[in-house]
Amino acid sequence: MSEMAGRIGSTKVTALVAIAGLSALLSFSASGQNSAIPLDFDAESFLHDSAVVDAQPSTEFTWVRGRYTNYGGGRSRRGRGFGGRGGWWDTDYPDAESNFLRGVQRYTNIDANSKSYDFLDLTDPRLFEHAFLYMNMKRVPIGSLYTGPDFQPAEIAALREFMFRGGFVLLDDFWGDAHLQDFQTEMAKLFPERELVKLDARHELFHTFFDINEFVQVPGRAVTWDYNGGFSLDDPNYPPAVYAILDDDGRVMLVANHNADLGDGWEHTFYEPYPTRYSNDAYKIAINYLIYAFTH
Repeated sequence: MSEMAGRIGSTKVTALVAIAGLSALLSFSASGQNSAIPLDFDAESFLHDSAVVDAQPSTEFTWVRGRYTNYGGGRSRRGRGFGGRGGWWDTDYPDAESNFLRGVQRYTNIDANSKSYDFLDLTDPRLFEHAFLYMNMKRVPIGSLYTGPDFQPAEIAALREFMFRGGFVLLDDFWGDAHLQDFQTEMAKLFPERELVKLDARHELFHTFFDINEFVQVPGRAVTWDYNGGFSLDDPNYPPAVYAILDDDGRVMLVANHNADLGDGWEHTFYEPYPTRYSNDAYKIAINYLIYAFTH
């Protein structure tokens, strides 16, 4: 851990206070000994709680999405660039956040509700008030100058400091070999001195809350990079994988889900044609990431 680890530590203390009683929830395992958490995660089961959740205006935890500089497109959601927008940092925003936070509120003791989300520029000093950061990685079309992250020196410095202080970064929604190469390029800029590690399901990250024994290809609504407009589920051309960057003590600082779209899994929780089982998987793995971020 870097010598800069001090300041985000206080944020983690606040977060742990916000999840008082977490130890009982963390005892959950596949054996089902803790009845507080249902064995079958059913995202639709918390829909009826949304009015109660929405009535809570202030929470200890805020889910933060990173707004990065795009290749030539700036940061505007509807500014210059492909399709009349500055980039893809805001893909699925804010419905993905709102739905996911309902699940966090229902299945954990984290103090959150469906409105406790925000987005910040990566260079915004307020980033260091938080312990968890989510970013969409995709670039459409591949190689476009107007989409996807192109981390600039100031953004790289801020992200490195955020992670060395104890922050956790989740990258999502990038597909196929071309996107993987693009992702690897950005990671080499961010941490040229650190190895990009491919995790397997035995890592503790996947057993901090729910037991996740295999990685699922959580589909985007259009499904796969072929723009076929229909569902081609579990496409063998897009095997799911999880990559990570670790600190000197082995803590996961950054995790990236390749060939998976967790954001769509959350966003389309209540969209009838979207298979519920994939939403369930998207909630499970992200809740595990969140609990890991607060406890490591």
